[in-house]
Amino acid sequence: MLIDLDETLTQLLVRELPIPNSEVEVSFDQPKRDWAAGRVKPTVNFFVYDVHENTELRRTEWVVERDENGQASKHQPPRRINVTYMVTIWAGAVEDEHRLFWRVLAVLLRFPKLLPELFQGELSKVKEPLKAKVLNAEDIPNPADLWSSLENELRPAIHYRVVLPLDVAQRFVGPLVFTKRVLVEQELAGEGPFEEIVQIAGTVRDGKKNSVAEAEVCVPEAGLVTQTDAEGHYTFPNIAPGTYTFTVAAPGRKVREHKVTVPASSYDLRA
Repeated sequence: MLIDLDETLTQLLVRELPIPNSEVEVSFDQPKRDWAAGRVKPTVNFFVYDVHENTELRRTEWVVERDENGQASKHQPPRRINVTYMVTIWAGAVEDEHRLFWRVLAVLLRFPKLLPELFQGELSKVKEPLKAKVLNAEDIPNPADLWSSLENELRPAIHYRVVLPLDVAQRFVGPLVFTKRVLVEQELAGEGPFEEIVQIAGTVRDGKKNSVAEAEVCVPEAGLVTQTDAEGHYTFPNIAPGTYTFTVAAPGRKVREHKVTVPASSYDLRA
């Protein structure tokens, strides 16, 4: 669900800023010094630094629902989880950072609730708006302490909180898929140089969020091609970090292109 919230926030910025031709990257990394030094284009970074239950919104009563056949089911309502981001802007020039910072702040203040029409992935099953707000100064940690823990210099930040539902009775099926990063040493001895390779995995879905089998996923810049399995899953076991064009060719569908930065929080694609 956190990944789906990340994608939802990305789509919100793409629609509302708007972001033309992928000129601005939206990322969800820890904004440490080495990460910041590797930025190539202007970036809006959402860093999750706090996740905890909102006990004020906890409900203990049982909810009874009836289906179309009149069958009743009883369950406890979902818990409410505060997900807090530190939102920062990274660009080559200060004036570009300030201009983008102001526009992002306006978008986040404009939406005290995230609407279901924006929801991505599993979050699309949630039918109610999600509460969201920009936090006041008294609700945020000491900025100097936070930046010190990230080993980076103090800079302006927006602290943004979204309240997510968590169904504690939900049973998760299917394997967890992670990004795997490997450093390969180029010399027999010593400490480098190293080449980093990444193993990634994702799912191809259509516009209705259904998985798409037998879709061809191609990365022309890396000379990679694979096909999705019956559940729409695909993997690339060896790809170097960078930004690529992923193409998806599904039977009976128009070929789609996606800009993907490796590593990323998600590699799901649309057919």
